[in-house]
Amino acid sequence: MARLFRDRIASAAAEKKSKIVLAIDPSPSISDVKKFAERTIAVLQEHVCAIKVNFHMILPLSGKELAEINRIAHSYGLQCIADIKLNDIENTNSVAIDHLMGRMGFDSVIANPFIGSDALQDLVKRARKSDGGIIALVYMSHAGAKEGYGLEVDNKRKLYRIFLERASAAGADGIVVGAGNLQIIKEMSVSKLPVYSPGIGAQGGDAEAAARNGADYLIVGRSILESKNPAKTAVDFKEKISSAVSD
Repeated sequence: MARLFRDRIASAAAEKKSKIVLAIDPSPSISDVKKFAERTIAVLQEHVCAIKVNFHMILPLSGKELAEINRIAHSYGLQCIADIKLNDIENTNSVAIDHLMGRMGFDSVIANPFIGSDALQDLVKRARKSDGGIIALVYMSHAGAKEGYGLEVDNKRKLYRIFLERASAAGADGIVVGAGNLQIIKEMSVSKLPVYSPGIGAQGGDAEAAARNGADYLIVGRSILESKNPAKTAVDFKEKISSAVSD
């Protein structure tokens, strides 16, 4: 039996000495998205443990092209995450998993706990059959997240707390909490589920602060991709995160 996704990404992080998940979100000005992704992975693979791909690449590229990009990432020992915030009925979710994991080679998919406890559990089971994992979206990184994930429901309980419970019960491989929400990261860090924090840099999140408050993996995109020297910037992030964790 293949190792669980959470174990594979932990091994990659240890090997690369990096807890950075590289969000490859090409600017609309990039004409050849596939070539950009391949070049970016080659340049930065020493300094990250995984790549995260969202609709910036999933929409313009074919399934075959995405599979090729994932094969390249795997050849460098990286894990591959599909960030589509999957949020549908079981039948549709199953089809999505078959394509993303079975045909395109993604190791994990980010899903939205809005689908409910039973649907999330079903999704985790389906992903495991494809040797993949599910990361549950507990709190997004943009300012408007409080209008949804921060709502008070069910006797004034915060919705993100309910989503954490669903993720834990389903056996998810991790949860997403925006890096700008340090108190929430701290709350979530006691759950024993790895915390993935996006929103570093461009959205105001601080990698060191997020790491100190319990984030296990820091998702960084534009701050690295759009810098004058992406490799140096990635190394700087890696060293700061490592220092924050060891303090």
